[in-house]
Amino acid sequence: MKFFSTFLAAAFVALLLNVAGTMAQTSDQVISAIQSFITSSSNLDAEVTPLNAVTFPTMGFIIAEGFNNITSAVNTFNAEFSADTPPYPDDAAVAVVDVFTAFVEVHQDLLNVVIGKHTLAAMFGFVAPIAAALRSLEGAVVTFAFALLSLVPTESGPFTAQLDALAATFANATMVYGGVTSVI
Repeated sequence: MKFFSTFLAAAFVALLLNVAGTMAQTSDQVISAIQSFITSSSNLDAEVTPLNAVTFPTMGFIIAEGFNNITSAVNTFNAEFSADTPPYPDDAAVAVVDVFTAFVEVHQDLLNVVIGKHTLAAMFGFVAPIAAALRSLEGAVVTFAFALLSLVPTESGPFTAQLDALAATFANATMVYGGVTSVI
């Protein structure tokens, strides 16, 4: 059953991103992709938040699995970026930064919940897979963010402020789970 749910989630993400893939550089497609990342992060947060000492032994795997699913989605989208895409006009850049800000807020909430579950993860042997998935996710998000930064030069200040806020939360999470520093 775990295989089926993992396969189904991965297939849905792949399908969603293949639909967006052909014009991924447009601001509308970027906004749509970020909104899908928000939904994935929010859904994972809703699954992780109620985990406790009773449910963690059988459900703790959803953290690493969820991070890996989000990473796959972001990596798939990253492959669609083109260096030839011209920067977005100011109104599009503002809209992209607004949705990126929402992503940062939701993702920080998720990371903070996962940080709070570290003791449970350590008790039940989930620290290493979560740490590996967390580092992969951070790498994918960094690649995405830097590709996106070049498309929103008129909003680079607000965008960079959001990226810095996310970097601080990633740094905290990676330190808690792996004792390593953040890559951002």
